Amino acid sequence: MNLNLDGKPRENRMLAVGLAVVAAGLLIFAAFSRNWVSRPGPDIGFGPMGCTNCAMFAGAEGGDMSNAEFISLIRELDPVAAKTASSAFSPMGWATFGLSLLGALGLLGAAFLGFTKSRKPLPIAPSTIALIGAMLSLITACVFVATKPGGPGFVGVSMGFWLYGIGAVMGIASAQMLAKLTRPEDPDLVAAMNGSY
Repeated sequence: MNLNLDGKPRENRMLAVGLAVVAAGLLIFAAFSRNWVSRPGPDIGFGPMGCTNCAMFAGAEGGDMSNAEFISLIRELDPVAAKTASSAFSPMGWATFGLSLLGALGLLGAAFLGFTKSRKPLPIAPSTIALIGAMLSLITACVFVATKPGGPGFVGVSMGFWLYGIGAVMGIASAQMLAKLTRPEDPDLVAAMNGSY
């Protein structure tokens, strides 16, 4: 345990706040990124909200489109690819988008409470919202990437997914740290710990 000179546990408040803010930034960036899985050459990339240059790859007009539009287009153009195009790809992208933003908002709220040393009793703590958003988004993000369109080698995991992963793990760690620093004090528990009962 990390102790101060007086023997009390050292408070890592600013570390927790800093980690939460950086994690929230990474989650927000990743939510809007269209480069979670990509392919060099004819540059094509997919993110939770849609894809970049995917219409060109499918031989259609335009460049960017939603993931659902791309899956529909692939199913129309190529019967073989229609069998491998997962219906879960687009909904899991939107679920990841929403949960990432929910986690980021929770982290920013928890960071604010941690920075101001506030211990307000709230119906649900921002750190809890951050944990729920980040942990559920880990599931949806993995399903999103696993159900990417095309066969093996069509697209590979790219920068957006790695930044998301770093943000999610940092977010979970910092939310747990901030939960300890921002939860309201329970007078009965404090009295019990001090031996007043």
